[in-house]
Amino acid sequence: MAEAGFVDVDGKRTTIHYHTGVVTATRKQKETQISSNTQYHGNQAYTSTSSSTVDHHELFVVDSSGRERAFQMIDMDLAVREGNTVTVVWVVPEDSEVGPHILVQNHNTGDRTVVEPKRLLSWFMKPKLIIWGSTAALVIVSMMISWVLVIIFAFAPFLYFRRRAMTAIKGMLASSELKQLEAQLAQVKPAAAVAALAS
Repeated sequence: MAEAGFVDVDGKRTTIHYHTGVVTATRKQKETQISSNTQYHGNQAYTSTSSSTVDHHELFVVDSSGRERAFQMIDMDLAVREGNTVTVVWVVPEDSEVGPHILVQNHNTGDRTVVEPKRLLSWFMKPKLIIWGSTAALVIVSMMISWVLVIIFAFAPFLYFRRRAMTAIKGMLASSELKQLEAQLAQVKPAAAVAALAS
């Protein structure tokens, strides 16, 4: 595991990590999540059902020193098989010991898989206490003025902090630190991936 610098994501100092090596094992499975909602109108019940599929992909990657790391990817549809040389990139916010995967580069095929920014929201949105505190304060103040403002301000903090986090996440994915790492990874040859990074 190596570091590729730091980037600020909406006030959080975030470290970029990466690991390059050969895939020794890979396993992929899909999980279907089903949810239902029942609403009552008078004596009539209306039920709606929805489903979503979540991809789980597990990789075991051994670098040139023999160190093996296991990576569990969620909703990153990777084109990877055993024997491929890959680099896995992830970020760790300053208040965490772990962080989300953001990029997987397959050096054999040239495929590059990047996480969807919305998948990172739970890592970088402000704490719920701040959002709900802001909402409560705005609703209380707006109750004294207008009910229209109550409705607007009930959703405004969540939408504001979500948009702010999305902007910061997109900024991280376009940061010079990440671009520099990607340029470095583009030079990696499958037969000598780690040696190329060390030079």
